[in-house]
Amino acid sequence: MAGALLMPSSRDYLVFQVLLASLGVFVVFFGRGAKIPSILLAIYSFAISFPLAVQRFAEHAYSLTAIAPVVGLLTTLGYSLQNQGQWVHFTSFTGEPISVAITAACAGPATMGVFLAIFALMTLDMPLPLKKATGLFLFGVVGTWFQSFIRLVILMLVGYYLGEQALWTAHFWSIYILFPLWYLLFAYIYFRQFGRLRRAVKLPIISDR
Repeated sequence: MAGALLMPSSRDYLVFQVLLASLGVFVVFFGRGAKIPSILLAIYSFAISFPLAVQRFAEHAYSLTAIAPVVGLLTTLGYSLQNQGQWVHFTSFTGEPISVAITAACAGPATMGVFLAIFALMTLDMPLPLKKATGLFLFGVVGTWFQSFIRLVILMLVGYYLGEQALWTAHFWSIYILFPLWYLLFAYIYFRQFGRLRRAVKLPIISDR
């Protein structure tokens, strides 16, 4: 509770401060019963801190993980794009010059933080063997990055064919479509693996005799 009061005031961490103070009260009354709420709060704090940390300490490097592949793919497909640092310039199908800045936020640290948090919750509720969990974790990280990459490609194509205004409209809505679809696929794969594990554990042992 004292930690919540001593933290510097920030709109980004306002909800976290309220939850941290509430956890302090919970610890006073329930002691060891605060273990699970503490783990959940730690997961939540990571989800909100990860994108902020990326933007503060790795803004340029993280944005390059998206800019280079996007520009490389589209130029390979025949589209004319030029990039200067984080800026990408191109001319739309109708001749409209468009310039957009691909920042670290565009490269998907927020969705990566959300993925990591939800994955942690899934492993708490439905644990898998370490080897299988590690494989699914790496698959999930790559898939989360890839859906951000696909989103940026779609945005560039929308801007090219439909203009800058359509690009910004797609920018606002696309994240609410692509990431949930991707995570539904990932969750389906995770649930299938967990279901197979449960069935294997419950299978009776057949004697050779």
